[in-house]
Amino acid sequence: MTRAHDDRRLMAILFTDIVGYSALTERDEAAAIRVRERHYTLVRTLARQFEGEVVDATGDEAFAIFPSALLAVDCALALQAALRDDRDLAIRIGIHLGDVTRRGAQAIGEGVNVAARIRPLAEPGGIAISESVYQAVRTRSHIRATSLGAQALKNVASPVNVFELAPVPSEPRRARWRVRLALAAAALLALAYGVWTQYRIEILTSVALAAPRYFGDPIEQTLGFATTSDGVRIAYATTGSGPPIVLVIGWSTHLQEGFMSPMYDVLGWIARTSERNTLVRYDGRGFGMSQRDVTDFSLESRVRDIEAVVEALHLERISLYGASAGGPAAIAYAVRHPERVSRLVLVATHPGTASVPESVTISGETETGMSELIRTSWDVPAVRDMFLLAAFPDVDELQRKVLSEFLRLSGDGPATAGFFAAAATEDASAMASSLEIPTLVIHGDRDVTVPVAYGVKLASLIPGVRFEILKGASHNGTMSDPRTLRLVAEFVEADGR
Repeated sequence: MTRAHDDRRLMAILFTDIVGYSALTERDEAAAIRVRERHYTLVRTLARQFEGEVVDATGDEAFAIFPSALLAVDCALALQAALRDDRDLAIRIGIHLGDVTRRGAQAIGEGVNVAARIRPLAEPGGIAISESVYQAVRTRSHIRATSLGAQALKNVASPVNVFELAPVPSEPRRARWRVRLALAAAALLALAYGVWTQYRIEILTSVALAAPRYFGDPIEQTLGFATTSDGVRIAYATTGSGPPIVLVIGWSTHLQEGFMSPMYDVLGWIARTSERNTLVRYDGRGFGMSQRDVTDFSLESRVRDIEAVVEALHLERISLYGASAGGPAAIAYAVRHPERVSRLVLVATHPGTASVPESVTISGETETGMSELIRTSWDVPAVRDMFLLAAFPDVDELQRKVLSEFLRLSGDGPATAGFFAAAATEDASAMASSLEIPTLVIHGDRDVTVPVAYGVKLASLIPGVRFEILKGASHNGTMSDPRTLRLVAEFVEADGR
């Protein structure tokens, strides 16, 4: 019976438990306690980042409630992402959307029972959700789910339709011989049937995207979440140790599955930079693992993203590395927080799209049409290909297909269109002229995405700048060019001399 002072409302209920906890307790009680405490800490930390509240955490279980199904699902995805390569801790998660009655510190109701019963249906490292949750989040581009059908749950009157979100692999890479064998067999079959000639690009694209997941050995990264002053959750990752370098790109990133992630660090930029420094990367608002449902992509808001990450990591002094579209935000942060930034590096970037000469910009009518196409049809490969042909005309067909997949994973059409609409009004020229921080500008002379003239203009604005033009370097290749790595390492290390 509901009491007068009870608070009843529709909530998203999330349950977690540790896989193999009982066996671990019997085998090594001290290790089990450490795993349990780490589980509690991770759940409490991430639940708070996603506006949730941990109601109970006893034994190997945790129970949290959230104001919306999307927040609960995003928290669950973040939990499993954080544990993706953790060999000691794997969890199952179950989520249901239903009525919850608050009675003091307690949260009770049939919805709580349903969520608890759904949880065991998830695979280790996986997430099981009820149909009510699925219906609330199914249109989100970053969410994939498969139906497990109607399930009879203990102490639940009617069967519940259950869906499973794509689980995070918890199998060690060295144990994936079956997957490797299957990939090899598939490649041989494709060759045997003569499809290579007709589908060569598609096959190579699939291999380029899949191979790092099974054959690579990426460096470990530590994931975390920060909240900006305007309430947006920003995902960040750190690798290496030493003086911190904060990378600012701006858009089209995914900390775990993007082209600037350790998984796809083919040219070794992350690995090499992390040898001497703590490298901090983050997904800008609207992209990657950061909060997706945002509309403000202004320069001011993107400076807030940097501020939130720096504060969350308690960094007192940093080197700031602005690349490509991240340049204006890096400049703006450095001007606003000169006490925090010891060195500023600007690579293949410009002082703001609005500062670009009229002769090299797209006409207003064309830009409006492209923006609308991106906003409404970004999921269509041909639209992304059209964008890439305009933005990166120097990449070959295979590179374009791979980049297209990264664009699809990193953000949806409204976010991409919103970012570029805001970028079109940016002009950090005045701020660049007021910089009083040692600054290094690097640009490739074969950059057709951000032509070297932009780099020349940027360097001309900054007092005392060091400007380096790399012969033969394209836009995509400039960051990983050995000359850039050497120049940046020397420039950053000079701060400690």
